[in-house]
Amino acid sequence: MSTTSMTSTRKPTRLLQLEWWRWRMTPGKALLLLLFGAAAVVALVRLFVGLGAVTGLNDSMPWGLWKIYDVVVVVPLGATGFVMAFVRYFTPGGERYEYINRRAVIWAAIMYLSMGVRLAFDIGIPWRIINPIVFGGNLHSPLFEIAWCVFLYLIVLFFENISRVAEEQKRPWVKRADHALHKILPGFVLVGVLLSTMHHSSLGTLFMITGRRMDPLWYHPWLNYVYLLSSIATGLGMMMVIEGFTSAYYKIKFERDALARLAPWCAGFLSAVLLWRVGWLAADGQLGLLFAPRVETLLWWAEILVGFVAPIVILSSRARYTRAGLVAGGLLTVLGMIALRLNVGFTALMGALGSQYTPSVAEILFSVGATAGTVVIYTWFVETLPSILGPRVRETEEEAEAVGD
Repeated sequence: MSTTSMTSTRKPTRLLQLEWWRWRMTPGKALLLLLFGAAAVVALVRLFVGLGAVTGLNDSMPWGLWKIYDVVVVVPLGATGFVMAFVRYFTPGGERYEYINRRAVIWAAIMYLSMGVRLAFDIGIPWRIINPIVFGGNLHSPLFEIAWCVFLYLIVLFFENISRVAEEQKRPWVKRADHALHKILPGFVLVGVLLSTMHHSSLGTLFMITGRRMDPLWYHPWLNYVYLLSSIATGLGMMMVIEGFTSAYYKIKFERDALARLAPWCAGFLSAVLLWRVGWLAADGQLGLLFAPRVETLLWWAEILVGFVAPIVILSSRARYTRAGLVAGGLLTVLGMIALRLNVGFTALMGALGSQYTPSVAEILFSVGATAGTVVIYTWFVETLPSILGPRVRETEEEAEAVGD
């Protein structure tokens, strides 16, 4: 073999062979990056000038959009990780969800890291975000538990995702390490599920301390479990949305059959939450409020009809065997979770506390831009780590829209 031939076949030796050049800029990604850049500008202004310059926060409403949306909403958007990991490793036939789970855990890692960065800019002194982990804190505080659970869960997500990087490597010792990790990975998943159930429910506990000062339409003595169950439903629903986007954008097979098996479970969790909430209103003698002429009543009905009743109907019917039905049902489930948390964080508390608060344009831009950034980061990982996508099996339009039994 000639020297020229040997040189042409030799590849550079690198520890992590992430082929970043696979990522391609598109007009859609450019728009998302523009929004992400705007959010970064807002973050810098906040860092050097303070919260008052970029938010509508005041003494009567210290928790604004950045806390309610960027933490209380964003965390369950990352519930895909623990929900799909449980389905993959601890349910019969879980192997069929392998590639769905790969996309679920990378999305979860992105969302949790995004939440941490957003929270750092929201707290008074950003660099003190590590204080609960490094210096401890109030052991009786739900926030202390949430901080530790999220910190430990990020470690779990690291081990769940590192295999995607290892699969791209050719070194024998990396392959051996990856093989050993796969043997103990179910243990990490089990720990991750436990941590997730704790911090998702504790987000509801945060609002339970207000007691009956909360509007009766959203007050619940077990609001922590309402949050947990709705997070599980959101994890399933969000996965339907992600799969719809990923399959259409990257021209891979839409996992219709696998998702159709999960759809009734999503509808079941939503039904349990809905019945539990309405049942409590009946037991508490508050059903009459469902028909009171108030703005709060309209918001409650919109939340219930759009975010609970509609996805329950779609995901329980034959529509769940179609791409459109699954994506629509999943999207409505996610919107229902967002409406529930925004209503609890704003509608249910502001009237009771006599608070006055309107989010500033900068607050909205920060939240929208940070969310846009998570989508771009997701595309970067998917495109630079092909093992996340799996086999690029195309499906015909007839298969995509077929209705199964």
